[in-house]
Amino acid sequence: THRSLAPLAGGGGGGGGGSGEAGESEAATGGSSPSSLTSGLRVPNRTQWTLMVFGKTGAGKSHLANLLVGSNAFASGDSLSSVTGTESVRKAFNKDESLMVLDTIGFGDTRLPPDTVVRSLRDTALEAPGGIDILLFILKKERVSTAEQETLAYVTQDLFGKDCLPNLYMVVTHAGRLAKDVEHREPWLKEQAAASVPFASMLESLGPNPVQRIAFVENSDPAEAEDEEDRVLSERRRQRALVDIRMLFEHHAGIPPFQHRIMEQAGELKAVRLEEMRRELRARIESEVRQELDHDRGELEAERLQLRSELGELKEKEEKMQSRFEEEWDKMRSEFENRAKELARGDIEPLAQEMVEAVEKKAKGRRCTVM
Repeated sequence: THRSLAPLAGGGGGGGGGSGEAGESEAATGGSSPSSLTSGLRVPNRTQWTLMVFGKTGAGKSHLANLLVGSNAFASGDSLSSVTGTESVRKAFNKDESLMVLDTIGFGDTRLPPDTVVRSLRDTALEAPGGIDILLFILKKERVSTAEQETLAYVTQDLFGKDCLPNLYMVVTHAGRLAKDVEHREPWLKEQAAASVPFASMLESLGPNPVQRIAFVENSDPAEAEDEEDRVLSERRRQRALVDIRMLFEHHAGIPPFQHRIMEQAGELKAVRLEEMRRELRARIESEVRQELDHDRGELEAERLQLRSELGELKEKEEKMQSRFEEEWDKMRSEFENRAKELARGDIEPLAQEMVEAVEKKAKGRRCTVM
């Protein structure tokens, strides 16, 4: 699926103008908000692109990577003592995380031992198991030597192979007037290719029309501006660089990510390790739950035994109570019967008296009748 880049936030800019610095300065101070010019590139429809920058130390990789993500996520350095020479692979996302930028260390740097390159290749594969959309070679605008050619060839021929070339693009940093004078770019490329065999070899890697696969940018830093006008001008240059790179990527229509076998293997191995950890976690949780259940079951069994014991004691007490009652009843039954008789005699005497009185009354009535 083609994943084209969205327009830049803040609008404006472009790589096609030919105005001079004075005209550019006047336009920069014409009311545009500098804060809207540093939003970085965005990928639409919440698709995520993976972009890898590589090149010789000091070419401006970190500076460009920061520009692409819209923040100072990568430590910049343009000298051979750059801090980027001691690390492996660093990554950062733009604001909406639609673009992941990988800054590689060691690819083609002959100063570093092979194990550094191994770590860099390993980490790149782990960070991009689904492949890399854009391989962005960073070249500083200066006399090209065999070192730059070797760096490019090392990555595109030795490490990844020719299958990565459809995903290969180039950014020329510190480009000066070439950053805005588009009409001078192709003549400059031809001139450099004619004068430098290494440069001509690098252009061949970009296909039959290399100018469409190269962006020219200035490494402009607003933090180094001397005054407000200079700062706004610096922001304009950064915006122009972003627009130029965006137009560069528009040529990437329909090209799938480049996925080296090691990236695919990294994804498979990561999935295997993830499944192992998932199983280990499940086994640990099951063990903990089983121990808790066993503990609870033990407590329930103890409570059940305790309840059975208490029920036995209660039954025994009930039996003792019944036995005591029967013994006491046997002992006191005769006494109780006599007492009951006496109590009943008192209760029944009024009834007996009432009956006798009734009988006497009837008998008296009969005697009177006879007389």
